[in-house]
Amino acid sequence: MITLDLPEKKMNDEQAIREEVVTDSKTLSPSISLEVSIPWYSDSMKVLNHPSCVDRARDKKLQFNCLKLHGVPVAADKAVLVRQYVIPVFQTDVLAMYRSKSSYVWLANRSNRSRLPFQRVNATERSKEVQRAGRLAVRALYALGLDYGVVKIGVQPGNQLVVLDVIVEPKLNREMENGFVHSIYTYGKMLSSAVKPVKEVTIGADPEFIMQSQEGELVLASKYFPRHGRVGCDAVWHGNNRSDKPLVELRPKPSTHPRTLVVRMLQGMLYAAKKVNDASIRWLAGGMPYPGYPLGGHIHFSGVWLNFKLLRALDNYLALPLMLAEDPRGVKRRPNYGFLGDFRPQFHGGFEYRTLPSWLISPTLTKGVVALAQLIAAKYPYLRHDFLREYPVQKAYYRGNKEVIRGKLTEIWADLNSLSEYDHYRSDLDGFFEWMFTGKTWDESVDFRSRWKLPPFNRKGETP
Repeated sequence: MITLDLPEKKMNDEQAIREEVVTDSKTLSPSISLEVSIPWYSDSMKVLNHPSCVDRARDKKLQFNCLKLHGVPVAADKAVLVRQYVIPVFQTDVLAMYRSKSSYVWLANRSNRSRLPFQRVNATERSKEVQRAGRLAVRALYALGLDYGVVKIGVQPGNQLVVLDVIVEPKLNREMENGFVHSIYTYGKMLSSAVKPVKEVTIGADPEFIMQSQEGELVLASKYFPRHGRVGCDAVWHGNNRSDKPLVELRPKPSTHPRTLVVRMLQGMLYAAKKVNDASIRWLAGGMPYPGYPLGGHIHFSGVWLNFKLLRALDNYLALPLMLAEDPRGVKRRPNYGFLGDFRPQFHGGFEYRTLPSWLISPTLTKGVVALAQLIAAKYPYLRHDFLREYPVQKAYYRGNKEVIRGKLTEIWADLNSLSEYDHYRSDLDGFFEWMFTGKTWDESVDFRSRWKLPPFNRKGETP
């Protein structure tokens, strides 16, 4: 497949971009290489829709296998549909949305389904179905390693959404054409400011843990903590009573200093220890230390540009190394939770990266994860590798095959160590990668308080 070269001199003019990327038959070029002269940027920053990912998406069997691996629901050959959406997407942005006009039921594999009449979904519509369809379209595009395309979504009886197709060379109406051209123009304009001084990246976190009695029973977080606050309950509930919430969540104030954020987490854990005040209760972290309750180590970012390239850097340089240390039982969390590129925009304008399990296992892991997250977010355009573009590496991640990932670790570490800013974090990052290179894994059944030297408290709040 030939990748279109977009000259740098044309990237400041939307009409010039349009003339290059939109064909005479009103289709979009499936792959674009931006000829930008920004020193030290990786090739992946300059290519939109890598050719290998385009080829995979064009093969419907490979496309569906890849989507299913990532936990993206896809339509069966004879799936019954009640509605269909056509959604043009550029990275994290839904550019428009079209919904089938007819309300009758048809089969997903009918040859004439592409000729169904569609109407534009009003931009002000915020129904749950519309929001879910938009999120699923973005997730499908990301799973295939693409940066742009048109995603077809079907709605099955019972309001179940499935992906019907991802089109890398879509036929464009005027609105789609304008949306893609403007997105390419904006991406080109943002490239020069993608790299940030590390201290301009604000990071936060809300890692979770769960509590278990000596008898192995679940201890509810809602027994000790409120819904909101610096230490509180996650929204997940246990059983039929929505007020019974099992997950404890630390919510330290964000900072531009990773060590400060870690200290605030420790302060939150000390506060929690006083509230629980029971040495017999085990505090468990990791992926899924208690059956049926996956834990997350979500990281929040502000002051950076949210795009697929950043998310892929976080997947390759943070999620992959951390996976080497996880308890093998944690693989059960994926792909329903912990899928690659999982993110959520935040009201303050930043975003939350949601792929990681709870890394509260030890101070070494916590300090390493937080420092590495800030370094990647600030300098990701310089990072060269996208191992997860390869289907076997994706499969290894989702199935917990550490040997495949371990073969990439030296290159991951060397690429990060080549950054001049690595020295700023060396004490924390060297400890983190030393753990990864040793091959040791954490044990999710062990109370993590011992590694943090958190004391059990007596009733007066004093250490015994």
